Amino acid sequence: MDSLCITDLELWTHIGVPEKERKTEQRILVTIELLGDLSPVGKSDDVTRGIDYEKLTNAVRALAKTERKTIERLAEDIAEMILKSYKPQSVKVSVWKEPLPGVRGVKATIQRP
Repeated sequence: MDSLCITDLELWTHIGVPEKERKTEQRILVTIELLGDLSPVGKSDDVTRGIDYEKLTNAVRALAKTERKTIERLAEDIAEMILKSYKPQSVKVSVWKEPLPGVRGVKATIQRP
């Protein structure tokens, strides 16, 4: 199976369990791997026959503007949007953030059909 991977898409969003944490935008990194057949665009060199990753990243940026408590929820929302809009066979989404002083980062990764 082929895959298209968008790595470390930098987003700024209001996210965190405590309300105080959500008051300030935080930097998060999102990695998205779409699994499916890339041969139509690969053989034709025509982006209209595949996934336009500029449009996809813009859609993810827009989705991230909504406040959430957890990175798991953001990952679910991104996966759901991609499955509905882009129709890959499967999608894997990782969301990373710096949660606490002294902890380099926390990452949630989900894979949906």
